[in-house]
Amino acid sequence: MGNIEEVAENTYRIEVLIPKIDTVFTVYFVREGKGVLIEPGPTSIIPSIQQAMRQLGMADLAYIIPTHIHVDHAGAIGSLAQLFPRAKILLHPRGAKHVIDPSRLIDSTKMAFGNDFENLYGPIVPVPESQVETPRDGQRISINERELQIIYAPGHAPHHFAVFDHKTKGLFSGEALGYPLPGAKLSPFPAAAPPSFNMEEYLESMEKLRELNPRIIFYSHDGVGKNPEQLITQAAENTKIVGDIILKTLREGYSNEAVKSRLRESFGADEEMTFMGFVLYFKKRGLV
Repeated sequence: MGNIEEVAENTYRIEVLIPKIDTVFTVYFVREGKGVLIEPGPTSIIPSIQQAMRQLGMADLAYIIPTHIHVDHAGAIGSLAQLFPRAKILLHPRGAKHVIDPSRLIDSTKMAFGNDFENLYGPIVPVPESQVETPRDGQRISINERELQIIYAPGHAPHHFAVFDHKTKGLFSGEALGYPLPGAKLSPFPAAAPPSFNMEEYLESMEKLRELNPRIIFYSHDGVGKNPEQLITQAAENTKIVGDIILKTLREGYSNEAVKSRLRESFGADEEMTFMGFVLYFKKRGLV
């Protein structure tokens, strides 16, 4: 676990390295009321969460909020629900049933990360239905004098939302605005996760989040963004650039390996998951 960093008023972050994920994963704590945990990550990092909570003097949690149910963002929620039985787990309605009965989620995680994913990320266990809440798009959650607003932001995944803190004007963006990618020629880099990435919805979500006029972006993968307007513009432009390159080379008959090589040459990034997300998206649209 890295150092605990205060990134806004009573808002803290820790960085955790997750195997097979090229970027650093960030967990956020809002020390307000009984406490809020945003982006709990996979089960394997629970000891880091517990250590950070002890250092912050947080004995309990009122809310546990993953932006979406992919294992690197939400694999821990079942185990955390057992540790904090009074906490409510906030989820997009399209993701809730898959954490109450995670059988399909486990199958899809095996497809993405291999049959041995538990060795790296820890197990995915069911979340009790009594602890699950599915806020509406735009709904505000009050914790003392702080309001956290849930903003549906599909594209990366249909069960994705962002969280806007009205007190700090901070936006917990998940992967709706891409993610910083140190060393790449394009950053923020698009987060095009297979099998359900949708480029139109992704770009629409970016504009929807722009309208919130955030002062700061709390990325889930590596970093805090302090110039949101510019970063959102770059994320949208980079998504179009990467998509155009992949579509053009696929239409020219290049193999998947050749297209990935072109990506590495063009952007200095070797992002297998992003590549496959775009490929499946274009195939579903009948564009290749």
